[in-house]
Amino acid sequence: VRDALDRGYRLGFVGSGDTHDGHPGLGHLATGTGGLAAILSEECTREGVLAAMRARRTYATNGPRIILRFSVDSTLMGGTLPPSKPGDEHTIAVRVIGTGTIARIDLIRSGHVVLTADQDQREVAVASRIPRLEPGEYVYVRIVQRDGGLAWSSPIFAAEPAAP
Repeated sequence: VRDALDRGYRLGFVGSGDTHDGHPGLGHLATGTGGLAAILSEECTREGVLAAMRARRTYATNGPRIILRFSVDSTLMGGTLPPSKPGDEHTIAVRVIGTGTIARIDLIRSGHVVLTADQDQREVAVASRIPRLEPGEYVYVRIVQRDGGLAWSSPIFAAEPAAP
């Protein structure tokens, strides 16, 4: 995925299992593995869900039903930040409700972990400032629970410079 993101593809993250045991969304109960796709929709309608998927307002877990919200400034996961000036900073906000104790939150910027916030609770809210994202860069968070549960937000992308 990082290779595709580094090539400029704008992807949203979803997870899924490869089981066919008649337990949609619960494959990890039968096999110990699985994945879930979470969709952040304004409304619980077919149109709302489709709009959220097209906007990449999605995230992935490896099975647990972790609740995750991630934004940079006021841009939600999957979105594109408006252009900013050199020297500007961005405010990141992460809110997580885990199914187990959260060990840490990693901030990944263009394929590299640039910030780790160690935790030891089930509900976490973190805010921090990061240097300006350069055009073409992306940032996302990875949640790591002590029990091995994981979640990945969809990236937030920096806007490309306007054409002259």
